[in-house]
Amino acid sequence: MTAQNKRKLENLENAQILHVRLGHISQDRMKGLVDSKSLEIDNLDNLPACESCLKGKMTRKPFVGQSKLANGLLNLICTDVCGPLNTPARGGFSYFITFTDDHSRYGYVYLRRYKSKAFVRFKGFRLEVENQTGHKIKTLRSERGGEYLSGEFIDYL
Repeated sequence: MTAQNKRKLENLENAQILHVRLGHISQDRMKGLVDSKSLEIDNLDNLPACESCLKGKMTRKPFVGQSKLANGLLNLICTDVCGPLNTPARGGFSYFITFTDDHSRYGYVYLRRYKSKAFVRFKGFRLEVENQTGHKIKTLRSERGGEYLSGEFIDYL
């Protein structure tokens, strides 16, 4: 690499750093600063696109939201295990498990000391809601964090 190419590369890197430090200003404004002799950077036309600027210009959301709720009680239960909490709750509970019925939006929250006891809590929850409503849970949706992927849990279903 020649000294001249190395200097141009450094100028390009400096231009990228300045672009970020000046609040992601446009290329036209940077050219204006060069024209007014406030900056000494040549070859601004080769400045690569800034990923942050491109994301800021996005008009569409990256994911289409689910618009339809489940069509019946207990047809879809959404669940998640959260924790460990930085400060355990009274009684030493460091985790909590949520179960939400997608149709009614009714939610249950259970405190747990151990993440590994999620399966035991699900069995208790299932008995409770199926006895109360007379309906059966058809689908359980989780974010696949691992707490519902044990062989024991899969055999239970």
